[in-house]
Amino acid sequence: MELAFLLITIIISSVMAGLVTYKVNESRESQCFIGKKAEELYCSAESIDRELSRFFGDRYSIIGPDQRGAGSGDDALQRAGLQLVNAKMLVGFYFSSLSPALARTIAAVTTAHASLRLWEKAGSSGGDNLLIGLDKDIVALKDALEAFKAAIIENGRSATSHRALFVAFRRPEKPMIAGRVLRVAA
Repeated sequence: MELAFLLITIIISSVMAGLVTYKVNESRESQCFIGKKAEELYCSAESIDRELSRFFGDRYSIIGPDQRGAGSGDDALQRAGLQLVNAKMLVGFYFSSLSPALARTIAAVTTAHASLRLWEKAGSSGGDNLLIGLDKDIVALKDALEAFKAAIIENGRSATSHRALFVAFRRPEKPMIAGRVLRVAA
């Protein structure tokens, strides 16, 4: 009888050890997968920031008192749009808690682009007031992008146990200051 209990205990122990090992490995794979997706999303956000800075930098510079920058930059806007689609897909599939931050970023991009178009159409007649509004919209865009990147980092920290992946990325303590955000030479 004791031998039967011993065999049953050994079998149950080995089954439980196998189940625990399986769950630990599955959890590690899941954490690694989510960590990679968080890194991909962060890289998309960085690419969006870089391409939008290039787009607005080309068009937002003041060349002379009567001339404005007429850089093409449309390819940068198109690449930023493709990255936004990628970010939206990643958020929809894996990081639904980041939806508000992404929606804020998309709204800020739309608003800044609309302000830029108004400023470009105004010509030299009423450009100063529109330029101030454009400055504010660009600041809001940069702040929304930084908030989105910070939300990705926080989500990545909570989703993975590998905190070292995101240590190098930090959100600035203060929001961007008002004024010419892109610091394009006039």
